[in-house]
Amino acid sequence: MLRLLGALLLAAGTGAVGFSAAARLAARTRALRALTGALEQMERELAFSLTPIPRLFCLLAADMPPPVGDFFTRCLAGLEELGEKPLAQIWREALEEQPMGLEGQTLDALEQLGQVLGRYDGEGQRQALALARSRLEGDLERAEEEEKRLGRIYRVLGVAAGAFLVILLL
Repeated sequence: MLRLLGALLLAAGTGAVGFSAAARLAARTRALRALTGALEQMERELAFSLTPIPRLFCLLAADMPPPVGDFFTRCLAGLEELGEKPLAQIWREALEEQPMGLEGQTLDALEQLGQVLGRYDGEGQRQALALARSRLEGDLERAEEEEKRLGRIYRVLGVAAGAFLVILLL
């Protein structure tokens, strides 16, 4: 009986590892989709309303799902130190503090965007937002493909490894 319970726990554990890896891929895809939407909303707000950055961060913090909404909440909170720190540093610190599952080129594109926000005129900011959004859209397409392909593989491997270990131990 104890042996059967151990085998079930082993199978469940390896399955959970596989499903957890697949969930990380899905979370990354959701974050990229929300960030792309946020950048598009920022573009529209700057183009048609010339919304100030603090108000823009407030809108995005309320409209976007976590973790993207949390990122803009951190940016908004960081604006209290705006005289002591430049907006680019506040943006970069919020990127570092808020885990969104992003890496490499995606983070670089967002950091470069932070260098432009609040420093240039509306047209320059819109161009930077458009560039960052196009990069994120490319990353989103790759992330969706990875999620479809690797997500299934991770789940199957987790369950198969558990089954293999159970057979091996029994």
